[in-house]
Amino acid sequence: MPYRLLWRYLAPYRARYAWGLAFLVVANALSLLIPWMVKSAIEALSARGPTEAPIGRYVILILILAAAHGVVRLGSRFAILGAGQHVDYDLRNDLFARFQSLPPAFYHAHRTGDLMSRSTSDIAAVKQLVGFGGLSLAGTTLAFLGTLIAMLVISRSLTLWAMAPYPLLVVLATRFNERVHVQSQAVQEQLSVMAAKVQENLSGMSVVRAYTLEPREMAAFGRLNAEYLHRSLALGRVQAQFAPLMGLVAGIGTLVILWVGGTAVSEGRLTLGAFVAFNGYLAYLAWPTIALGWTLSLVRRGMTSLERIGEILDEPMAYAEPPGPAPAVLPATPAPGRIEFRRLTFAYADRAPVLQDVSFTVEPGQRVAVVGPTGSGKSTLGTLLLRLWEPPPATVFVDGVDVRRIDRATLRRHLAHVPQEAFLFSRSIRENIAFAADDGPDGRVEEAARAAGLAGEVGSFPARWETVVGERGLTLSGGQRQRVALARALVTGARILILDEIFANVDAAMEAEITGALRRASGPTTLLITHRLRAAEAADHIVVLEGGRVAEQGSHAALLAGGGVYARLWRVQQLEDEIARA
Repeated sequence: MPYRLLWRYLAPYRARYAWGLAFLVVANALSLLIPWMVKSAIEALSARGPTEAPIGRYVILILILAAAHGVVRLGSRFAILGAGQHVDYDLRNDLFARFQSLPPAFYHAHRTGDLMSRSTSDIAAVKQLVGFGGLSLAGTTLAFLGTLIAMLVISRSLTLWAMAPYPLLVVLATRFNERVHVQSQAVQEQLSVMAAKVQENLSGMSVVRAYTLEPREMAAFGRLNAEYLHRSLALGRVQAQFAPLMGLVAGIGTLVILWVGGTAVSEGRLTLGAFVAFNGYLAYLAWPTIALGWTLSLVRRGMTSLERIGEILDEPMAYAEPPGPAPAVLPATPAPGRIEFRRLTFAYADRAPVLQDVSFTVEPGQRVAVVGPTGSGKSTLGTLLLRLWEPPPATVFVDGVDVRRIDRATLRRHLAHVPQEAFLFSRSIRENIAFAADDGPDGRVEEAARAAGLAGEVGSFPARWETVVGERGLTLSGGQRQRVALARALVTGARILILDEIFANVDAAMEAEITGALRRASGPTTLLITHRLRAAEAADHIVVLEGGRVAEQGSHAALLAGGGVYARLWRVQQLEDEIARA
């Protein structure tokens, strides 16, 4: 429920909100005293005449009340709007933290543009709700109640006449609130669709241009934008209809009061000063009445956005430790780095198993290549070892400990992963390499870059190590991006390396150079996931997957002699290489 979520974020600042509310009470009391001073001044004029009535004293009192009202109302704004800024800060932090902890399946099911919309426009709407929207709602409510009490003190019968249109106003406000909720949700959803479209096109701009699809994409965005305009106009029409209706009802009420009140003054049942004060209060009530629709719209839109944000915050975290014994602790000193898969069977949600009864071991310091046809489950092994996806219990082990019993942060400090699609940040080459480990005086960044076969090319970049690579490494080639990602893994000094298709975008010479550097690197256990069998040839051991199962395993020579899946894949790759050379 969004109301529970709202209270969760308001509760830490309830003291500030309480102070703000107290200031609002005082501010409204001071503003309500001003018409009463006018009433007293008019009655003094009527009773004593213009020469004897202390008009100056009343003028000074009114000025003091107005000044005090301004100061106290300023205090209420500082308290409530300041608390709203803190709530906005907390909500942004929590939402970003939740994004860091959500499982891969969540990102497969949600578009980036939609998540960006929730992180920006929805957060802004909630900020309005807990800040200016809350201030307006509280101020409007207090003004209405205070004014109503003052009017009842002056004349109950006149107040009943003034309040006669308000049942109609309540009905209008209720219907308005319902319609604004529906329209606001539609607007926010369409904004998310547009954001997703823009994000997708910005990421894939080179593809759009390569196929000269700019007109089609502009037309598609135009249709989405037209729908957004249609929904925004529908919301605007609802909001535009409400204010004039409220103003009309309030205006009719004012005319009725002028007629009934004027009659009461002429018959002597009401003093002129009381009548003037009553009209002052009625005018004071006009703004809360007219602003009610705008305030309700602000609140309703904020609650709609909070509900959308709550959907993200309620998502189960990937990092919630599974039930069972307390997490095991790996030794503080570097351990050997032994990997073991025991009868591993794994399936993604609502899909057939991608791995079935997989068992093999990678001994400390050993380089094991996992090869096989596309879709055989090679990359899944790496994600399960890292616990990016949760493996079944007692199937994946590091140094004899089930990875599910190892705290994720601890586990990942001992592992380094180079994914198949290397992601770089829009930072310098040095910062990208040192992302997970600062570059100390021993120059580990340069050393890791040399091992990844990158150092020789850095000299040709405009600012060498400080060259900014652009968003997602746009200014680098595919092979350079892959090698920066490899250097980023090597610089951590992790005792286990998981290398997923790191040779996909490099030529044979660079492949040989990187393979040689990895062979010379002493210590780390390496799980090399690749379809390039020349890279696998240099491994200590090769595991061949087919259809999610271990088809065979052994050395390069033994597998070739066996004439199985590996030998077949080797012949196909040799033929492809010959065709490419020809």
